[in-house]
Amino acid sequence: MNIERYQDYLQQYVQEAIQNSSGSNAAIYEHLEGIKPAGRFSAHREEKRRALKDAQVAFSEHRHWPLEIVLSHLGVEMPDGEGN
Repeated sequence: MNIERYQDYLQQYVQEAIQNSSGSNAAIYEHLEGIKPAGRFSAHREEKRRALKDAQVAFSEHRHWPLEIVLSHLGVEMPDGEGN
């Protein structure tokens, strides 16, 4: 697995979920659950699937944590225009 690609996909999935939800951990999780996993013939399938799964698990298991802490836990930056 290519770690740099994985981190890029993780960042992409989380930013998309934040931008297309109300911004609460529960809403972000719901959006992530709605994303279809990479298909059999998709490029970088392993990295995409692992990034999506890790994001789903983080927002599912840590719904009570502040958003900034969940993002830090994942190693993801806050999207532009969000937060501070």
